[in-house]
Amino acid sequence: LIHPSGTHEYSLRKLLGNISSDVDAVVFPNYESSVERDDIKEPFSEVSMFKKNYDHLPRDVYFGSYKEATRGNPNYFLTYGNGKAAARVQDHLRPNGAHRWHNYKKSVNEVKLDEAAVLHYTYPKFSDLTSRRDRCGCKPTKVDVKRCFMLEFDRAAFIIASTASSEEMLQWYREKVVWTDEKLKLKLLRKGIMTRIYAPMVIIQELREAGVFSSVVTSAHMSLSKDGNNSSTTLSITRGSSQATGRRKVLESHLDLDSESQASAIPPQSPPGLEP
Repeated sequence: LIHPSGTHEYSLRKLLGNISSDVDAVVFPNYESSVERDDIKEPFSEVSMFKKNYDHLPRDVYFGSYKEATRGNPNYFLTYGNGKAAARVQDHLRPNGAHRWHNYKKSVNEVKLDEAAVLHYTYPKFSDLTSRRDRCGCKPTKVDVKRCFMLEFDRAAFIIASTASSEEMLQWYREKVVWTDEKLKLKLLRKGIMTRIYAPMVIIQELREAGVFSSVVTSAHMSLSKDGNNSSTTLSITRGSSQATGRRKVLESHLDLDSESQASAIPPQSPPGLEP
C-alpha cells in the first residue's frame, strides 16, 4: 500500500502533484510489516506495526539497533529493502525490474521521497509460507532454491515450508516473523526503528462498512460473466493470430534494442547490513 505521509489529507494525488516537472520518477522507500500474531487473516486491517527503511532513519540509529531489529534473520528486512518507484508517463519508458524505471532515450531523473513510503506486507499470514511453496517448482535444497528466489529469507522460508511438519513450520514462523517480545517492540518503537501506522486500517474499515468492497466485487463478477459470454465464441479464432503477432512484436523489440538499453533489471535488494 502507498503511505503518502507528509501530505495534507493523506493524499497521494497532492504528493505527486508537488513533484517538480523535471522529475521522471519518485522512489517510495518501503516499510516492512511486523506482525504481532500468528493468526492474521486480513493484513491490511489487522497489521499496524512497521519497520522503517534505512533511508528514513539516522545512520547511527539504524546500525546501532541492527542486531536487535534483525533477530537472527539474514537481513534487517525479511525481504527487499530498495523500495518501489512511480514514474511520470512519457515516451520510451519501461519497467526496469519490479523496483525501478528505465527510459530508452535518456537517463531517468529520479528522487527519493523523504516521508512517504510503500507499506510492504511481508509474510503477514502463516499461510503465505505454503502458498509460495505451492507456486514454485524448485527442489527444497540450498542450491536449487536459488533458481526461484533471490533473497535469503525467501529461500529459507521455502525450504521450511517444503520439509517441515505443520507444527515445525508454525514454530519457525513465530520465531522468525512474529513479534511477541513486548519490551523489544517498545524499545524499537521508541528508537524510531518501528512505527505505528493506522491510516490503512481506518480507511479499509470505513470502506468495508460503507459497502464499497462488496459492491465492487459484485460489479466485477457481473462484468466478467458478461465478457466471458461475449468472448468465448471468438477466443479460439483470435488466439492463434494474436500469439503469432505477440511473438513477432517481442522478437522485433529485442532486435531494436541497443546494448545500452539492455541493462540488467534492478532486482529486489536487501537493506544495508553490518560490515563483516
